Amino acid sequence: MAADSEGPRRLSREPSELEKQDMTHIETPEEEDATDPVEAKKVLRKVDWRIIPLLQFLYMLTFLDRVNIGNARLWHLERDLGMSGYDYNIIVLIFYVPYIILELPSNYFFNRIEPRKFMGVIIMGWGLTVTFSGFCHNFAGLMVGRIFIGIFEAGMFPGCMYLISGWYRRHELLTRMAFFFVANDIAGTISGLLGAGLGSLDGAHGYSGWRWIFFIEGAITCLAAILAWFYVPPFPEDSTFLTPTEKKWLLRRLKADNHGMSHEKMTVGKVAEALKDWKVLTSGVLYLAVCTTAYAISVFQPTILRTFGWDELKSNLLSAPPRLASGIVSVLIGIWSDKIQRRGVFCLGGFLFSILGLFLVAFLKGSMRYMGIYFAAIGIYIVQPLCIAWCANQVTSSSKRGTITAFAGTLGQFGGIISALVFPIKDGPQYLPGIMTCIAFQIAGIIAAINLWVCCSYENRQREAGKRDHLRELPQEEQDRLGEKHPDFRYTL
Repeated sequence: MAADSEGPRRLSREPSELEKQDMTHIETPEEEDATDPVEAKKVLRKVDWRIIPLLQFLYMLTFLDRVNIGNARLWHLERDLGMSGYDYNIIVLIFYVPYIILELPSNYFFNRIEPRKFMGVIIMGWGLTVTFSGFCHNFAGLMVGRIFIGIFEAGMFPGCMYLISGWYRRHELLTRMAFFFVANDIAGTISGLLGAGLGSLDGAHGYSGWRWIFFIEGAITCLAAILAWFYVPPFPEDSTFLTPTEKKWLLRRLKADNHGMSHEKMTVGKVAEALKDWKVLTSGVLYLAVCTTAYAISVFQPTILRTFGWDELKSNLLSAPPRLASGIVSVLIGIWSDKIQRRGVFCLGGFLFSILGLFLVAFLKGSMRYMGIYFAAIGIYIVQPLCIAWCANQVTSSSKRGTITAFAGTLGQFGGIISALVFPIKDGPQYLPGIMTCIAFQIAGIIAAINLWVCCSYENRQREAGKRDHLRELPQEEQDRLGEKHPDFRYTL
């Protein structure tokens, strides 16, 4: 804020809009936007620039180090390690076993350890593992490396989602998550370019191209771990980059948006209680439906492009444009969705567009198959940030939000396992079993989205009709603990 950053002024200066609010009542989110739009935007931009680009960069490395196995495959990985049959699929799959087991518990610890320390340690862990995986000389060694990458990466995605959701109101969230998820698209774009560039070092100093991919990408991640240790911000309550006035204003508007509920520590009991909520369970179904296709595109797209008759270099390079296009569209849809405060229509549209693309890949030939990859990627990456934001919008408790991001991420990783199993090389060039599996899961996602939309719409109508007004008779302290059950709360449709 300009008023707080220009240093001491004369004692008779007029208080800023944020300071005036501190001297009055707690306004509703609508009142705040009406009374201080300029200063609110200044504070939010300050938060945006402090949080989103850094987490986006770090998560980009997470995804890059996870999917670089697809590019490494094109540069003699299987030949050098004596792999055959389903060996590659097992290498892809084994990553997800520790990832799934540890993802939900990771947010429990993330909530208790400074985010910068938590992320710094796990990033350094998988960065070193990727680097040393380049020295593997057999299938077993690479498999152990992939297991440790899964162990360290398990806390990154749910931690980032939890941290971001703690800083923004419900209908500011999707735009930020869409920008965050662009990290996937950036990673998918540069993964192909890096795969082509680093793989072209094939034979340098006696190392194959796949080893160079692991050496250099792992070293970059290790350097990023140092950046994370010093610059990843804490939750708003412990932030230091905001002035006291800005911090107080931000915390108050977050509490108002959550109907009186503020940030709380996660406990085993609260997580168990959250897992009984059907909205939390729906988040897992939706994200599983998304990730089955998303991981198939990320890991197997270069392999599918090889079936077009292209060589390794061209397959790597042409895997980049679809991800770039999907990132741009995802952000635009996120901004639009936040502006009109609607999620369901975009979720269903994304699923349907992706299914259309998968049908093109499955049943057509030539350039139309490549267009199908564009459609499949754009559609599914519209839904990826949207389904997380949509489900997080339906709860007010920070414990539930933390559980949603971790639980959804956990089930989503089963999509990685499924995609690893249903794209064996013997099914090329059309890969019909794998593509039909992705379509089936997306249909399940459509059913889950319709259920969420219909049930929340019904509950909103009940509240509009006063069917939940009896809860207003509770003592104020109990009303503050109602969260999304409060009669004034409206679900996002």
